[in-house]
Amino acid sequence: MNLKTSYYKNSILSINRGLAFGIPSNAKPLFLLSIIKGIEEGIIIGNKFSYEEKLETIYKELCSFYEPNRKPAPFYKPFYHSTKEHYYNIKWKGGKIPDHTWHTPSPKFIKENIEYAFLDDGLWDLLQDKYIRNEFCELIISHYLKTANI
Repeated sequence: MNLKTSYYKNSILSINRGLAFGIPSNAKPLFLLSIIKGIEEGIIIGNKFSYEEKLETIYKELCSFYEPNRKPAPFYKPFYHSTKEHYYNIKWKGGKIPDHTWHTPSPKFIKENIEYAFLDDGLWDLLQDKYIRNEFCELIISHYLKTANI
């Protein structure tokens, strides 16, 4: 394993998760898994992805599969809050985040004000390799989701 792969594995294992009813939320790990699946399925081409129905569908399917007895966090929450992870960024229309007073913007606000989201170049480059995509998926599943599906 090279240093870059190890760095991103550690980043994935350190995802900052919020609490949902006192239980750590898996919304951001499931969202990252959705991005990886979107790359695998050819839905995400190039390191730019928008708040769109196809990616949201993958996210909802993964939530239902891995956490069938838990109400999933709405897609817009991990789409926005994943910016707290150093490997995920948002490109705002007009170049800067609009003035706001909210903790989590609405889906309408996101669609109107975010041009696209993207991963940092190092992670994006790694995810172009099918072997590494599979390795990262397994890491997310074993660390965050395996016990959730029991």
